[in-house]
Amino acid sequence: MRLAANTFALQVGDKSFDLKPSLRAAFHLHQKYGFAELYQAIDDGSFTAIMDLIAATSDAMPVASIGTILGARKQLLKFVLILSGADTSGEKSSGKPMAFDEYFTKLYQIGTGWLGWTAADTWNATPAEIMNAHAGRLDMLKAVFGSGKDDQAGTEPPSKADLNAIGDLTNHVRPR
Repeated sequence: MRLAANTFALQVGDKSFDLKPSLRAAFHLHQKYGFAELYQAIDDGSFTAIMDLIAATSDAMPVASIGTILGARKQLLKFVLILSGADTSGEKSSGKPMAFDEYFTKLYQIGTGWLGWTAADTWNATPAEIMNAHAGRLDMLKAVFGSGKDDQAGTEPPSKADLNAIGDLTNHVRPR
């Protein structure tokens, strides 16, 4: 998953509102609607679904006419895809499909378990932030401890010539 912007700028009339696709918002909206149903409700012009989406993902509520808010549906449909964790880059996914409940549980486990984040930090992070932090943690662990099988290949003990070469090099290195 590519790391995206932390927030999504929703343009409503002449005002802009930042929506954050946090794990908490995604979980809440999935429990209330389901993403396919939320997407359809917004596409159909459900003011309630639109306001639920904005309320779950923003600290500020737009003060605008219903028509102006309904005019932001196209932007909100794109945001629902981001919130659901859908890859909008067009790249082919290498993973297997997973139910949303399982996906959110896995993200929560990664955030609080693998990464050691607090529950609040994990709930407030976006799925992209969690997955990228996890990838970074795995890279760090591989750098520190090795990556397993790949590190085992070709690990025969150094030859006497290799040891002599290392000895020659260390004789020329002077501490400062």
